[in-house]
Amino acid sequence: MRGKIGDRADPAFALPPRFAIFERRRVAMAVAAWKAGNGALVPGYGDHSVIVEDPGGAARLQRVGYLVTETFGLVADLVLDRRDPITTELCAACDLIALHPGPLQFEASLMAPGVACILLRGVALPLAGGAQVQIVLTWREVLNRAATARLRRDLTAALQDLRPNPTGFDPFCADTVPKSRR
Repeated sequence: MRGKIGDRADPAFALPPRFAIFERRRVAMAVAAWKAGNGALVPGYGDHSVIVEDPGGAARLQRVGYLVTETFGLVADLVLDRRDPITTELCAACDLIALHPGPLQFEASLMAPGVACILLRGVALPLAGGAQVQIVLTWREVLNRAATARLRRDLTAALQDLRPNPTGFDPFCADTVPKSRR
């Protein structure tokens, strides 16, 4: 058994110290800030958040963060519908918030056109008054299987085109030293 010498503990072996502060993700930090602010708008998440007006009704985007617009193509004054994967997830979160106002965490995997699969994590936070919801999103883009296979083929072909280095190269041989250094 590791960490024991015979019947006694090995003095050189010790467990790592317990950390007082645990890693907290953006979503968990947004929930904590929302609770601390008594349901007010959570500052500091502008690029990663969406503000939805009338979540139980028309569900219109009032404000969309820069990174959300760049990644998903959402813009302000857009009425959410269930035509594409991201708006379907946002609509579902808004529907649940309208039924039960409180922080709602959700996860989804979205297939983007082309080569990416987007792993999405978010939290919907009802704002004071109940007429708006702030949705904080985080995501990671990964290649889908077809794009991964294509990338492997391209890398294999590129590596095969490279010339191998000579195995008997001697940097101190007079034949390999440039004439300007002789």
